[in-house]
Amino acid sequence: MTKTAKTAICVFLFIASSMAGAQPPLAKQTPASPLFTFETDELWLNLHHFLWVLGRTEAGIRDNTRQSSAVTAAGEAEPALPKLSAEDRAAWTEAVHVYAAGLSRNAALQEPMPTTTRSLASAGDRPTLAGVALDAALIATLERAAPIYRKVWWPTHVAANRAWRSATQALVDRHGAEVVGYVTRAYGAAWPASGYAVHVSCYANAGSAYSSGVTGMIVAPSRSEFTAGLYGLEAIVHEAMHQWDGQTFRAMRAAAPDVRIPSDLSHALIFYTSGVAVRRVEPTFVPVADAFDIWSLGLSGSTLPTSRLKPLLVEIWQPWLDGRGTRDEALAALVARASAVSQP
Repeated sequence: MTKTAKTAICVFLFIASSMAGAQPPLAKQTPASPLFTFETDELWLNLHHFLWVLGRTEAGIRDNTRQSSAVTAAGEAEPALPKLSAEDRAAWTEAVHVYAAGLSRNAALQEPMPTTTRSLASAGDRPTLAGVALDAALIATLERAAPIYRKVWWPTHVAANRAWRSATQALVDRHGAEVVGYVTRAYGAAWPASGYAVHVSCYANAGSAYSSGVTGMIVAPSRSEFTAGLYGLEAIVHEAMHQWDGQTFRAMRAAAPDVRIPSDLSHALIFYTSGVAVRRVEPTFVPVADAFDIWSLGLSGSTLPTSRLKPLLVEIWQPWLDGRGTRDEALAALVARASAVSQP
């Protein structure tokens, strides 16, 4: 054996012995299952949302946010229309009319929107909607519009979806475990072993993400300031937390059985907790409710501004997030105080 070979063996044995029993660095451990999975190429879902938002614009419906995606959608659609053939322009205009008179008059979480959205997501990027359980007239409208959408807008939309997925997945890989661990501990909830699926659509709900308890479906827009950068991570964690709305209400009711629970308290709790969770991993982060003054709006059907609840969350819920007291004590006090400031 040459001297060089002996040296190489010694180096190998030294490295192997020094690593025996050592654990690999945490950052290189592969999780057993993903926290989120992303669907970006669902053409029918994206076409449906694009027409829904354009239909809301045509119907003159203003959404209760600081920025509506309808403005961006209309601004994108209108310059392309003169470039279409007369036949295609007529077909596309009619599709928007159909939505404006029908589905666009329903909110994203108001039936039949949730079940329609779920059915179209299941269709993926298939050529037609054959076999999909939807109203025949709606299927006909979508199938007439689909070739136009594929040619004109879909290439840009799917590229935006994939870019958003890549950026958001990087944030999930970096911060997801810590953020999810924080919110599950705060809520006493279990994250599903398979994670949550996020359906990415270029346009979605008034510029922001949304989720349906009816279908268990999370939808996130790929080109919105409400889901850009770390807001994207906050948004998908926020919507995942909505899947716990039922158990959250039951926990509130058990903690304060004789007190009226304000309709917007659970939603305010999610905004606050998900924002704090992301700010813990990036101290310079400003949660979306603060950055876009969501607190001044009415949420979940409430006619009162949510700003009345934020001081209570800071005073009562934050100590529990910091590890003081119990969740049930915090919920009982929070429900009692929130009810008192929500009386007409």
